[in-house]
Amino acid sequence: MSGVIRLFLLMVVVMFQPVFSAHAGGVRGMEHVGITVPDLQEAKEFFTEKLGCQEAFQLGPFADPEGSWMSQNVGTHDKATLKISALKCGNATNVELFEFASPDQVANWPKREDYGATSLGFYVDDLKSFVDELKSKNVEVLGDIKLVDQGPIAGRSWVYAKAPWGMLIFLMSEPEGIAYEKQPDALHLFSPRDLPE
Repeated sequence: MSGVIRLFLLMVVVMFQPVFSAHAGGVRGMEHVGITVPDLQEAKEFFTEKLGCQEAFQLGPFADPEGSWMSQNVGTHDKATLKISALKCGNATNVELFEFASPDQVANWPKREDYGATSLGFYVDDLKSFVDELKSKNVEVLGDIKLVDQGPIAGRSWVYAKAPWGMLIFLMSEPEGIAYEKQPDALHLFSPRDLPE
């Protein structure tokens, strides 16, 4: 086993050890969302320069050209290579960007309705100002900001933006909360608006 793979294993153990020891048998909370992107540098620039995230660290490349470590432990082709960038985005869940090179890689981004398609949702305090800023940086925004005025999420404003490689970014704001939260026994979903800045 190469030194790079040993480093990857150590990183995984260190990242998840506090969760397993503090909540044996259960999930304490979401630590990160992982997204495979076609170009790690382009994706880092989008998340840091357009959305305001910060890179904490970068790892890799990881590979096992002579063995099957990648398929047995990461679920990829044996000959895949992986690079990672870990980002802090505001006060909530982290984002990890993955760039793979693999002999059998499908290079098309899935359509929104395809299995495996993803979007990331970010809470924004001032949605109009943030959308104006994105547009000034040539980020594609889909339609106008929508304000929901009925149903369980009444009080939410939202709009989608698009990353250069096609992934959708859901932007939302609900400074007064949303309708369902005002019900007596409502199960409150996590919201970054409830955390300190």
